[in-house]
Amino acid sequence: MALNLSAAYSTGLRHAACSRCCADTDDEGDNSDGDLCVAAIAAARRPRQGSNGLVPVPASSSSSSSSSSCAREIGVSLPDIQFPAAHFVAFRGFRERLHGHNYNVSIRLGSDKLGADGYVVDFGDIKRAARDLCRTLKERTLLPTLSDVLSIKHYQSDNGQEHVQVSCEDGAQYAFPVADCALLPIMHSTAEELSEYFWTQLVSQLGAVLKERGVTWLEVGVHERPGQGASFRRSLLETAVSATASSLAVSANSASSELATTVPWKQPAVKPWVQDSIAVNAKRDGAELAFAKLLSTLGHAEASRIGPKTPARAAKAFLEQTQGLLGPDPVQLVRDGVFKFEGEGQLVAVKDIHFHSLCEHHLLPFSGTAHMAYIPNGKILGLSKFARLVDAYARRPQVQERLTNQIVEALTTLLAPRAVMVSLEARHSCMTIRGVREPNARTRTQLFAGPLKDDPLTRNMLQSSLSHQQSSL
Repeated sequence: MALNLSAAYSTGLRHAACSRCCADTDDEGDNSDGDLCVAAIAAARRPRQGSNGLVPVPASSSSSSSSSSCAREIGVSLPDIQFPAAHFVAFRGFRERLHGHNYNVSIRLGSDKLGADGYVVDFGDIKRAARDLCRTLKERTLLPTLSDVLSIKHYQSDNGQEHVQVSCEDGAQYAFPVADCALLPIMHSTAEELSEYFWTQLVSQLGAVLKERGVTWLEVGVHERPGQGASFRRSLLETAVSATASSLAVSANSASSELATTVPWKQPAVKPWVQDSIAVNAKRDGAELAFAKLLSTLGHAEASRIGPKTPARAAKAFLEQTQGLLGPDPVQLVRDGVFKFEGEGQLVAVKDIHFHSLCEHHLLPFSGTAHMAYIPNGKILGLSKFARLVDAYARRPQVQERLTNQIVEALTTLLAPRAVMVSLEARHSCMTIRGVREPNARTRTQLFAGPLKDDPLTRNMLQSSLSHQQSSL
């Protein structure tokens, strides 16, 4: 029967409440106002009623649209389900130069029945999950952590930034910031393995939905360019094995169209720091979405003027300000800088260590200097470790009082000094640029610890060593 589009338009069936084809236009714009909706097309396909009010049904029609003899297939392949990324292609005896692609992702799935709503599955669920996965890989370098020819190591640079070093079989080396990488539990960052990775992630996210809808198979394609790509397809049916023919027949009848609970994917062993790096990327994506939503409160015109890259930059800056939460425990970070010391009666003072932190009440920065003095008791700390310790505790949502406490507690744990004093002085933008707007206000906090903390002479020595007079050096 021919499709009567004019009849469909004349009926006015615009599918006003469809979450599948019309309600998803806010983020992809694939249904303009002039588009004909699924319901209208379906109405146009229906035969016109006869004079008796009945719709004639061909004799060969199935009595049920969910008959197991039917095979239905749907697919999603949209230009915005994509991610630009760089990747390594390396195997024994071969390494391609680092390069990238604008990857496009397509999804196909099948079922032998329709849901009560007439659909195999909601396109919106598939598109949202696929887009979320693409965001985790967008503008990153894809690193296969299970490669047998690439050595991937984690290290911290002198400025405290987390990096990944990639050493190739042929001696080539690369270094990338952790936040710019996507560390994947695969052997090769080829389209073949990326499609399988996407498949497992989609099943992990949508397994319950696919089971409920009776989906029997899923296929994911990853395309490096038009006409060039790979796909991974696997059945989602639960395989039932029985020792007897009768039980096998029962199993076949009862489970022929049932999806197993989420198909298990045996994730290979991944080093803890790789898992941490993946978590960092996920945090950055979440922060980027949050900043985009925050900017949207300014109105569409202003948010558009600011530009689409601002949320990503803001998210990166926010993670830099809070990277102390993502790194190792500060005490463990500097523990290798503790040394034995046999001298007695000395006092060690380290002054003017600059720090930047984030007020946890307003999420506005505060900055200042830290000063520390202690009397050793058999152990000393390498001088650079004081700066690392302060930075690790400062780069997180903080209040100055807690920051002072944490530094004192860390020094006490590491050194068990006879006495220690920490003094912080800072300017808080939550007080200087908002509220009372006092541009010259400064806050000073001091804390003593150790067995001699209450001795007047010791306290006076520590305070004098940290007097805030300008150094002559």
